[in-house]
Amino acid sequence: MYRHLFLPIFMLLLLTSTAMAAGEKLVLVGSGAPDPKDDLLIEYLEEWGYVVEPHEHLAKHPVNLAGIDLVFISESTSSGNILDAYKDSAVPVVNAETWTYDDMGFAADGTFNSDAGDKLTIVDTEHPITEGFKGDITVSKPAAQLMTCSGFEGDIDILAVRADNDDLVAISVYEKGAKTMKGTTKATHVNIWPHSTAWAQVTEDGWELVHRSILYGLGQIPFDVNPQEKLAVTWGQIKTAQ
Repeated sequence: MYRHLFLPIFMLLLLTSTAMAAGEKLVLVGSGAPDPKDDLLIEYLEEWGYVVEPHEHLAKHPVNLAGIDLVFISESTSSGNILDAYKDSAVPVVNAETWTYDDMGFAADGTFNSDAGDKLTIVDTEHPITEGFKGDITVSKPAAQLMTCSGFEGDIDILAVRADNDDLVAISVYEKGAKTMKGTTKATHVNIWPHSTAWAQVTEDGWELVHRSILYGLGQIPFDVNPQEKLAVTWGQIKTAQ
């Protein structure tokens, strides 16, 4: 019920944010410039008002970010080609390539998962990315690979996990200045679940969460918490406290 009351308000804000997005420039890192697997993603990004600048993962990274508002790393990227190139990005990063997380300093290698699934469980209903969503949300129809991780460390906000395995985090945020295993972030990093072979299977709710992840990275849907007061937390600690 709460979500149905919230969505009309959010949609109004979304329309406003879409208008604000006009001309904002996104670097899309993928396995092509662009890879056809990311064509549908680009359609959505452009529909939301963004200018998309695609870059192949085999090119030199990080690319020139002058005039760029956000970096979007598609799962089509091979992590071995970009490694930690965007770890110290001064512009926000939305990242769907889970296998870069060890290079970024977010999690240890060997804690990543890409098994097929269709539902996420929202564990933080107050964060702007997930506000209005409760319980299990179908994000892929039919089921598709979900990019998740069980080993996040540092100052991280856990927003959603796999519905069938709550050890595996599907949506998470490192705020600007957050501690990681390799230092501190210079910009917001939002980690998301979609696999590049399954953009066509992402549901309406799933696309809404992707869009909110971008809006949050850009600072267009604020989170009313002082990052100076945040505590380092791991998902294991959260589960223990439940």
